[in-house]
Amino acid sequence: MKILLLAVGRIKSAPVRELCADYLARLQRYGSADVTEVKASENADPARRIAEESARLLEQLTPADQVVVLDERGRPMTSPELSKFIKDLELRGTRRLVLLLGGAYGVGDNVRARGAPLSLSKMTLPHELCRALALEQLYRARTIQHGEPYHHA
Repeated sequence: MKILLLAVGRIKSAPVRELCADYLARLQRYGSADVTEVKASENADPARRIAEESARLLEQLTPADQVVVLDERGRPMTSPELSKFIKDLELRGTRRLVLLLGGAYGVGDNVRARGAPLSLSKMTLPHELCRALALEQLYRARTIQHGEPYHHA
């Protein structure tokens, strides 16, 4: 199963960009994984930004994609639960898991309706940190599946 992190905008911080690249490279040892960025809106109006960015995200999806929307109002999961969720998708024959990460103002209801909401934290986190955290948790999930010692239960 291919795993795709689909995110709005580019990472500006060089250290965070390096951290994301490191976790993506680690994750790719377990199979196909990638990050795709869509252009952030430059509109000053938050509602229009959300609408434009949401449309760009939805354009990247196929009907067969299993979508998870990263949202602070989503369902929290432990790392082992995320690992099991991913494994169950693979067993059901899912071809592509897409984790969506919206922009600074989040995503529209049309994007939320497209996938299962998942919370990385009850706290509001910076967009760039969310990307690094999502990649780290995907990597952690794969190490759990393979019985590797990265995750300490």
